[in-house]
Amino acid sequence: MKSIASTFFTSIIVSLVAPIFAILNAQSLEGIYETESFLYMKSAFVEFFKHDGKYYAYAIANTDGSSAQKDKHNPNPALRDRSDKGVVFLYDLTQTSPDNYRDGKAYNFYDGRTYYVKISQKPNGDLEFYSSLYKDGIIGKSFLWKRIDKDTLDKYLEAKKLKEPNFHQVLESISQINPPPRKKIKLN
Repeated sequence: MKSIASTFFTSIIVSLVAPIFAILNAQSLEGIYETESFLYMKSAFVEFFKHDGKYYAYAIANTDGSSAQKDKHNPNPALRDRSDKGVVFLYDLTQTSPDNYRDGKAYNFYDGRTYYVKISQKPNGDLEFYSSLYKDGIIGKSFLWKRIDKDTLDKYLEAKKLKEPNFHQVLESISQINPPPRKKIKLN
């Protein structure tokens, strides 16, 4: 009888304490990451930040040292002259558990489309970044984004003679987020 009571008491304590440890051990999404290249999309250093309770990201520099490009595929002709660096491209991401984020959207400078995003953060801080054409995630692609420290980024920028974007201007770019209505794609 004593061991049953002891087991019961232990399970109650674990069930109460485990969520607290999970929260304390959770990593912050905020920080700098190196994205994964894919097809014609270059790898870049990006920074996540929290603003008004949601998470956003902007690109800092391409990892190959190539220069920023114009947003030539933007559906809004007034924005086609802006740079693809220092501009918020990922927005409205919401934390749903200590290491999971959902309901975000990412604008792709390479094709002018907006994709749905969900992110899972690994114990080492890296991100599994999943983007999809559809909100339910039926068709999409996963990428691994590696967390890097600020010193690594600073050394890279110094070696390439690049400057970090002005964060005040990054915040101002949030006001440019106004995605056009999606075209419905028929699946046969």
